[in-house]
Amino acid sequence: MFAVGVSPVAADNIMLLGDEDAETQVQAALEAAGHTVTFAGIYDEWDGITPAVSNFDVVVFLNGYDYGYELLPAAATALQGFVAGGCGLVMTEWTAYDVCSGYKGAIVEGLMPVTMSDCGDYGYDETWTVDSPGHPLVTDLPASWSDPAGWSTVTPKTGTTVVVSDSVGNPMVAYSNASGGTVVYLNHDMTYTTSSMTSESLQLIVNAAEYASCAALIGVEVPTLRGWGIAILMLSLATIAIWSIKRAGL
Repeated sequence: MFAVGVSPVAADNIMLLGDEDAETQVQAALEAAGHTVTFAGIYDEWDGITPAVSNFDVVVFLNGYDYGYELLPAAATALQGFVAGGCGLVMTEWTAYDVCSGYKGAIVEGLMPVTMSDCGDYGYDETWTVDSPGHPLVTDLPASWSDPAGWSTVTPKTGTTVVVSDSVGNPMVAYSNASGGTVVYLNHDMTYTTSSMTSESLQLIVNAAEYASCAALIGVEVPTLRGWGIAILMLSLATIAIWSIKRAGL
């Protein structure tokens, strides 16, 4: 696919799964940041095939306004394979509730960086405090800010890094690489509680998409070799080997 480089670059090709409301504001924020966004439809309607997730660097999976619905089996499998291949996924607050309540299934549960043990333990209107200043996930954000949105009480899984927490230490922004690529969890219910997302929450979406993107490690593209390409490569390597032996006087 691609050779790994050393210079991170911003995500440039994002697939957006909507929740039938927040996608308009989120897409506008991502595009304003210079990214190409393809809206793949409402998350429970995407068939996992069209558009093909393999054409993207990161998936932003909104789950707020419309919650309590399952992903189609092929969609869940496609996301699992996408992350296993090293690319990233951004998930939002109601996903924790849906997993806790049995709506999202084992694949989504496995991808989540956090768990929710009490499906009724949630709240609204919280102060978000940065735990890791300088982390890319909090680029252009203050040390703390207030947000009226809803959130869930969650617990980070082993290996999960918490970057932002609330006033009692509840994870608000967390990520994990346990499934292959980077999966970021934003403990924010998008537009379920309020009709307009704050500038900070939209900045978090942008930061999360850029941080989770597999484009962040792309260097020089290596073409896939087939047929004559392989034969030419092997002939070239053999020629170099023979020339090196002769030059060494062997």
